[in-house]
Amino acid sequence: MLRIQYKDGSGDAVDLAPPGKTIGQGSVNDIVIDKPDVNGFHADIKVEDGQAVITDINSSSGTFVNGDKIGGPTNLRDGDIVTVGGIEFEVVEEDPTGGGKTLVLSGTALLEVGSGSWSLVADSGPEKGQVIPIVERVEIGRALECDISILEPALSRKHAELELDGDKLIARDLGSVNGTWVNAEKIEGEVELKDGDRLQFDKIKFIVTAPA
Repeated sequence: MLRIQYKDGSGDAVDLAPPGKTIGQGSVNDIVIDKPDVNGFHADIKVEDGQAVITDINSSSGTFVNGDKIGGPTNLRDGDIVTVGGIEFEVVEEDPTGGGKTLVLSGTALLEVGSGSWSLVADSGPEKGQVIPIVERVEIGRALECDISILEPALSRKHAELELDGDKLIARDLGSVNGTWVNAEKIEGEVELKDGDRLQFDKIKFIVTAPA
């Protein structure tokens, strides 16, 4: 199921369930935006057969999808950015497993490299204790094409990366909305990781382990 959430992480996410949801300034809407350039009934999202379609209701300031002002009914897909009154929302695909598996690892991330490599140890969720070896460069995010895909709506599609630089392990945030955290501090740019560091993406936590 698709859901729509504030891109900056504020406010509650809303499931896009049939028959649909409305966006506007009025309190009767499912998503209320109390701004003067938002109409009382601004946009309508109809949901049918798993497809969400957004329509602008002749608003004065318009409704935008991925930066383009829509002129009629527009299909919404995972990763789309909807903008109403300057407020950005992200459309995300809710975890189809219903809260079971959290991590999806690519073949590279599952490579058996023994104890001579850096690794992450999952410290939350159903996979707690799972060891993930780090090889060269590993991309982390919500997108399934990432080396480590974390099925949490609060993560960006391409959230962060880890890269080996000689005998160092570097973590970089990729401009994510909710940030990358090391030892409970939000990182800016990149940071060198140390053995025992706690790496966190939203509520998903890992312990960094140096080569033996």
